[in-house]
Amino acid sequence: MTKKGQSMRGLLGKVVKINRGGPESFEGTLVKVSSDYMVIRSKEGFIYVNEAHVKSVTEAGHSHRENGLKQKLIHSNDFHGVLKSLRLKRVQINQGGPEKLEGVLVSVSHNRLIIILKNNEIVRVFIHHVKTISVHVHGHNNENQENKDNQSKDNKSNDNKSKDNKSNDNQTRGNQSGARNSNSRGKQSGGNQSRGAQAQGNRSAKKTAK
Repeated sequence: MTKKGQSMRGLLGKVVKINRGGPESFEGTLVKVSSDYMVIRSKEGFIYVNEAHVKSVTEAGHSHRENGLKQKLIHSNDFHGVLKSLRLKRVQINQGGPEKLEGVLVSVSHNRLIIILKNNEIVRVFIHHVKTISVHVHGHNNENQENKDNQSKDNKSNDNKSKDNKSNDNQTRGNQSGARNSNSRGKQSGGNQSRGAQAQGNRSAKKTAK
């Protein structure tokens, strides 16, 4: 264990802040210090931190229990062993910035790893550039949200179709009603004309009789 690791043992069980700022700065409870890495427990799960990239550690308070955390802590002698234990799992490499990656860790060699992203892009990352790694826990929630969004869109589409069908039905009934009214008026007009012709015939017959 390095001197940095030995000095960190006094902070076990306490809330610490890793680094002072930037995308690789975060807080959590320090739960393990090993030969070349440390483990931080956050609300999302365990974050395995490559000690080589830790610039500073600041004590932020006492440990607090994380409710609903179902992940199992990986026990390994070194950071390389942690990476091997996470093979074939959906992981997040680094905490933020342009080097943040989310995908399935498919291969770990002595100096690099291979990760397949969501769009099936294959990325090879040299291990000494991996600052942190954690099990990706947001995928399931995102899928549920996408399913909810798609279901909402389908419902809106069905509602619009229903409105269109109702509009077409109303228009059809309007046309039918208009046609019936037109036929009725036509028949009434024809009846009036027939009665008028009959009246004229009666008057003509009367004049002839006289």
